[in-house]
Amino acid sequence: MVQYKFFGPMLMAQAKWLNRMSLRGWRLVDTGKLSYTFEPCEPGEYQYAVDFVGNMSRAHGEDYADFLAGFGYRTWFKNVNLQWSRGKVRWNPAGEPGARIISDRTTLDRELIIVERRAEAKTFTLYNSVEDELEVVRSMRSRSLYPAVIFAALGILALALKLCTPVQSLAFWVVAAIFAVPSAIYTWRIARMRSKMPPG
Repeated sequence: MVQYKFFGPMLMAQAKWLNRMSLRGWRLVDTGKLSYTFEPCEPGEYQYAVDFVGNMSRAHGEDYADFLAGFGYRTWFKNVNLQWSRGKVRWNPAGEPGARIISDRTTLDRELIIVERRAEAKTFTLYNSVEDELEVVRSMRSRSLYPAVIFAALGILALALKLCTPVQSLAFWVVAAIFAVPSAIYTWRIARMRSKMPPG
């Protein structure tokens, strides 16, 4: 077995990387917070897809993994961000009921699901339609859009109430911009996907 480290949080990048590893003769057998463990296999023997499940409840995510296992697929849950502290709790306004409060007991460090199948001639996709894929991308956009709007609003509020100087309020705008960048990328992807959909 051999271990590799990879930091690509984007679904497409991760799926492409795992499929390249398979083409080089390496099959995924385990994942950690930073590491991916592989074992030798026939080059191109397996195919991989990655899906975002960060807005699902833990139970919904487990049901999804069980559903995929019914097709003979292997699955692993994977983190998007690095979380080194214990007991961390976050609010996820874009999550479904059961996924709006995120902690290490719910969906923290389980935002992605990696899916493996034996290689077939057709491309491995987890979506039956463009609408299904659009729903996932919209969900990912919401996860970054909400914090961007909240921090921008806090910056405006702090200035309006004279709680800080314009220079001090830059901290709010910088954080808002950090979240706005992925939101803009997802919006661009959504527009491209819609443009490829048949009219009507």
